[in-house]
Amino acid sequence: MLVPLLRREADTVDMTIRLVSEHALTRVHRKKYKETHGRLFLIWEKYEDEETSTSQLLLACSRIAGLGPDNPMTRFMTKTSFEEI
Repeated sequence: MLVPLLRREADTVDMTIRLVSEHALTRVHRKKYKETHGRLFLIWEKYEDEETSTSQLLLACSRIAGLGPDNPMTRFMTKTSFEEI
């Protein structure tokens, strides 16, 4: 029972490797993650251009990822609004 299953898996891997090498198989990016990554890259570019501080970068990244606080005090502490990001 295990041997046929492993054989099918090996065949699938071989096919996937061949498709990837022929550029026939590409990654599927979900819209939600593309938007999130875009917003993260945008805030990172602002940080690299010294338009934002490290604290602002970390707060914005945590908000974009949905992990950080989003309260009036946090908004008050950041000098730049990242709502559009």
